[in-house]
Amino acid sequence: MKNKFYKLLFIALFFSGIACQRDDICPETTDTTPLLIIRFYENEEPNDLQSPQNLSIRSIDSDSTNFVINTGGETPVSYFRFSGDSIAIPLKTNANQTSYVFTLNTAANDTTARNSGIRDTISFTYSRNDEYINRACAYKINYVGLKTSLQNSGENSGWIQDIEIEQTDIEDENQAHVSIFF
Repeated sequence: MKNKFYKLLFIALFFSGIACQRDDICPETTDTTPLLIIRFYENEEPNDLQSPQNLSIRSIDSDSTNFVINTGGETPVSYFRFSGDSIAIPLKTNANQTSYVFTLNTAANDTTARNSGIRDTISFTYSRNDEYINRACAYKINYVGLKTSLQNSGENSGWIQDIEIEQTDIEDENQAHVSIFF
């Protein structure tokens, strides 16, 4: 009886092992839905990259400055008190608009980036095109016709001086799509 069981188990494992083909796994090198690449520039010297100090970014729909970005790891990327000259942020794949609050000079104890600093809101509007990659990777979303809208009215706003769209179609992460001058 045990012999029959082991034979059946072996046959089942054998056939399940050959049923999975190489193309059932999406390679890490495959392009997926691209992130929006933003570069920051000095307003007075528009060719000079500048790092905003203690920049925090959060979605208007959230109190969190953590983003779930496909970086190969499972840890979310945090844009809390970030000081770099470029960022990569996700756009919504289920809507044609994504809005973020960019807070300059966020205090260390303001983890929601709501109570300190200078806040400007940028809305990104776009159309979405689904592109079929293959059976394992399924689809990726390309964003077309990118437009921005800046809301910086209010007491604690106005640090962003200008926004330029470098690429209206977002199909990869090879170069900046948007430039922000401050």
